Amino acid sequence: MQKNSVIDWSLIIAIGIAWGSSFLFIKISAPAVGPITLVFSRLLIASLILTPFFITKKHLRNIKNDFPSILFLACINASIPFYLFSRAALDLNAGTMSVINGTTPLFAFIIASLWLRLSSNWIQLLGISIGMVGLLIFVGYESLEFSLFALVLCLLASFFYAFSSNFIFKTKEIDATYLASMTLLVATFLVFPFTFLESGLNLSHPSEVLISVFLLGFMCTGLAYMGYVVLIKRIGPVKASTVVLIVPVSGMLWANIFLDEVITPTMLMGCLLIITGVGLVNFFKDEAST
Repeated sequence: MQKNSVIDWSLIIAIGIAWGSSFLFIKISAPAVGPITLVFSRLLIASLILTPFFITKKHLRNIKNDFPSILFLACINASIPFYLFSRAALDLNAGTMSVINGTTPLFAFIIASLWLRLSSNWIQLLGISIGMVGLLIFVGYESLEFSLFALVLCLLASFFYAFSSNFIFKTKEIDATYLASMTLLVATFLVFPFTFLESGLNLSHPSEVLISVFLLGFMCTGLAYMGYVVLIKRIGPVKASTVVLIVPVSGMLWANIFLDEVITPTMLMGCLLIITGVGLVNFFKDEAST
C-alpha cells in the first residue's frame, strides 16, 4: 500500500511539473500558429511519440469494441478542450486560464458523486475548495483578465476534462497506455481537416514558437497525458484531477529557475493552501472503495 502511494504521488508531481509549463507554451505559440493548428501539432507530436511504443497487435484485435470509447475521449478529452483553451489563450493570460482550469476537481467531484456513485466525501470537497481559494490567492485577483466568451470556453473545457476523467475510470477493461495513445491518435485525425481553416503547418515561425509547440506536444501532451490516464485508473477521477491545482505551483518554480521571476509571500501562502487542499483530497479516503 505504501509503495502504491509513493507511485501515485510521484505521478501527481511529475504530471504537475509537465503541465506547469503548458499554459506558457500555449500563450507563446497560439497567437503565432493559430489555435486549431496548435491543437493538431501537439496531438501529432504526441501520437508519433506514443503510438510506436504503446499500441500493439494484441491491442488492435479489440479495436472494434474499444473504438466507441476511444472516439468519445478523442473528442471530449483531447481535441475539443485543447482547442477551447487554445482559443481562450488569445484573450486571457496564463494565470487566468490556470484558475479556471482549477475548477476541474470540483466538476469531477460532482460528476463522480452523481454519476459513478463513488465514495467521495465532504472532506474531499473541503480540500477542493481550499485548493481553489489557494489558487486564486496564488495568481492574484488583480492579475486576472475577464473576457466572458473566453472564460466560458475555459469552464466548458474544464467540465469536459472532469467528465472524461470519470469516463476513463469506468473503462477499467481497456489498458491505460493503449487507451491514451489511441485517444491522441484518433484526435489527431479528427482535428486535421480543420487546420485548413487556418494557415496550416508552417516551420518558418521563430524558434521560440517551434520549441514551445514541440514541448507542448512531447512533454505536456504525450508523456503527461499517458501518466494522467494511468493515474485516473489507479486512484480515481477526483483525486487524479487535483493535479490541475498544483500546476501553477510548478509553473512558479519553472519561472523562478529559468526566468528569475520573484516568488512573493502571497504566492507562498497560496501554495500552502493548494498543497493543503490536495492533501485533504488524496489522503482522507480511498474514493474507489465501496
